[in-house]
Amino acid sequence: MLVVGRNIKILRERKKITQKELAEKIGVSRQAICMWETGKRELSLTTLSRLCEVLGVPIHYLIGGVMARKGEKKVKFQLKAPTATKVAVTGDFNSWDLEGIQLKKDRSGVWSTEIPLKPGRYQYKFLVDGQWVTDPENKLTVKNPFGTDNSLKEVL
Repeated sequence: MLVVGRNIKILRERKKITQKELAEKIGVSRQAICMWETGKRELSLTTLSRLCEVLGVPIHYLIGGVMARKGEKKVKFQLKAPTATKVAVTGDFNSWDLEGIQLKKDRSGVWSTEIPLKPGRYQYKFLVDGQWVTDPENKLTVKNPFGTDNSLKEVL
């Protein structure tokens, strides 16, 4: 549920819509929006559908199941970080968005996600509890303008 809430907040902020404005557009209270964004309340399918209409996204985007479009391949990103509380990946595939794309943690402490990408070369880094981390499992790197390395992934 937290992924849905985070996606709602990210989209709402990108569209420069306040919680109050979004609440008015879908006919709920501002407090309901706040509860959804923090994962403290679940949404009904009807409400989820209305949110998608207002935010202009398909339902699978909000629930985290991003589907690949024609010409794209699902690319797996993963990082072993058993003590981390939050891990995201960001790169030139999402304009280095500081929110990043959230990864999910499994029981062994490995965080992972799949992202649909078109063939090409992509620079990326993980954000682990707010700290930039290159991919320790990927030896392909390039220098960035800050003098540090970015991980590099090639999608064929």
